[in-house]
Amino acid sequence: MKKKSIMKVSRGRLEDDKQKSEDSYEYLRVLRIMIPLIMIAILIVGIYFGYLSYKDNFVNLRNSDTLVASTEPEFSDEEKAYLLKIVNSGRPVDASFVPELSEYNGVQVSTLMVEDLENMLSDAKEAGMNIEVTSGYISYEEQSDVYNKAVKDYKKKKKCSTVKAEAAIKKTTPNAGESEQQTGLIVELTADTKGKFKNSAEFSWLMKNSVNYGFVLRYPDKENTGGLSYSPNLFRYVGEENAFSMRAYNMNLDEYVQYLNAQ
Repeated sequence: MKKKSIMKVSRGRLEDDKQKSEDSYEYLRVLRIMIPLIMIAILIVGIYFGYLSYKDNFVNLRNSDTLVASTEPEFSDEEKAYLLKIVNSGRPVDASFVPELSEYNGVQVSTLMVEDLENMLSDAKEAGMNIEVTSGYISYEEQSDVYNKAVKDYKKKKKCSTVKAEAAIKKTTPNAGESEQQTGLIVELTADTKGKFKNSAEFSWLMKNSVNYGFVLRYPDKENTGGLSYSPNLFRYVGEENAFSMRAYNMNLDEYVQYLNAQ
């Protein structure tokens, strides 16, 4: 009788162990299915909230450190194209090229930018930055005079040929028809920084906030098409949308226009 009882118990245990093994296998099989699904769900949720965070940060970037959030004016298709117009030795304009101009503090600038320029410098002043416009639109004839004088002075100082003088001067002073200031879309900005504008609080404020008003540094410290060297004072109006895109892509105007043309 004891042997039969032991055999029954052993069979019962075997059946229990088998059932437990099957249950364990089924549990592991379910886990293999559920874990990837849970991970995918977590990834989707992470992407969604990441997008919301990016969206909020982008909005905050556009409005950060500005006293009044700027609203980009409505531009026609022709005006939008004009905002991205590049002028240099490879893309010159003639003497008849004169944009629509308005006056800001005695300086002529493109009518397209005058309101945003005024808002930017007004907000800068409220932030404690006394930034001034020293030049804007320069006509073909005026640029010719500036260029020729610069070449003449360089020749006299360096005692070199006209060819060498022109090669040196063209890096900082374009010839007539090759200056983007003839578009009226560039302004020269400065402050009382004793010749150290690049290292000033005013320059830092502009680099951080100018995009909110549609302005970018025209000739940043990187290679510029047309051969012009770096200048911390020349800011170009391109409109708010273009300005933010250029910052996002880390492109200067030449690179940005080339990128758009390749699309």
